[in-house]
Amino acid sequence: MSPPDESTFSVPDFKCSLSLQAGNGFLDEKRLQLLIAIREKKTLSAAAEELKISYKTAWSWIDAMNNAAEGPLVQSIQGGSYGGNSSLTALGERLLQQYELLCERQRLFMCSLQDNDAKQLRDVEDFLRRLSLWTSTRNQFHGTIKRIWGDKAQAWVDVMVDRLFIVTARITQSTVTEMDLKIGDEVVLLIKATCMTIRLPEEIRQSLHKGPINCLKSTLVQSVISDDSAQVRLSISENRFIYALIPITQWNQLSGEPGKEYLVYFEPDHVILAHLS
Repeated sequence: MSPPDESTFSVPDFKCSLSLQAGNGFLDEKRLQLLIAIREKKTLSAAAEELKISYKTAWSWIDAMNNAAEGPLVQSIQGGSYGGNSSLTALGERLLQQYELLCERQRLFMCSLQDNDAKQLRDVEDFLRRLSLWTSTRNQFHGTIKRIWGDKAQAWVDVMVDRLFIVTARITQSTVTEMDLKIGDEVVLLIKATCMTIRLPEEIRQSLHKGPINCLKSTLVQSVISDDSAQVRLSISENRFIYALIPITQWNQLSGEPGKEYLVYFEPDHVILAHLS
C-alpha cells in the first residue's frame, strides 16, 4: 500500500486532559476541582453538593490534602472542622493559580496543534518532551552531545548549544553508561545562577583545578541589587540569556553597566545534564 500523500493528509482533531498527581495522589484533578468549588461556594457542604460527592468524602479529601501539603490548603472560618464557612488559605490560592495557569497553557498548546499542518506535526513529540521538564533553575540549555571523553572514573561531555557555543559537563563514567549517552543525543543542561562567576574580559583566567572550565562572552542586560547580592541577566547570543546570582562584593568590583561586556565562568561540575529519552 502506498503511503498517504502529505498534501491531502487531514490533521486529526486533538484532544487531551490535564491530570495532576503528587505524593500518594493527594492532589489529583477531582480534589483540585473541590478546592475551586470551596473558593466559589464558601462552604464545604455546598462544594460537595456542586461536585455531587458526599460531605464525608469531601471532608476526607480536604483532611488528606491539608496533611500531605506543606501547609493547610483549606481553613474553617466558623462552625468547627469545615462544618461552617470555609475558605482557601494563601497556599491553597497559590496552588489553584498555578493549576489554572497550567490549564491555560494546555488550552493554548491544543489551539496551536489545531492550527498546524501535517508537516509541522512531526515536531510535536519533540516539543512535548521539552515541555515536560520544569525546574526552578533559570539557566536551561537544549543541545546536542558532540564529544564524550575522560578516564575510567570520570567523563567530560561537550554539548553544542544553538550551534553557537560548547558547554562542558563533568559526570561519572557510570552515569554515562546508565544514561546510555552517545554522540548526537539531545540533552538539557541546567546550571544554577549561584554557580556563575563574572569577570571583566581583560582579567586573566585563574582556575584552581586542572581541566576545562566553561567561559562564555556576554553583555550585561539587567541587574537587581540587594544588600548582599546581585541578580544579573546577561545576553550570550540573540534571544539567549544567562542568569547569575553573585555576592555584592563581586558586583561592586565589576562596576556593572548595561551594554558592558563580561566573561561568565562556571565549572563543569556545576552543570546538571538531563537526557531527552
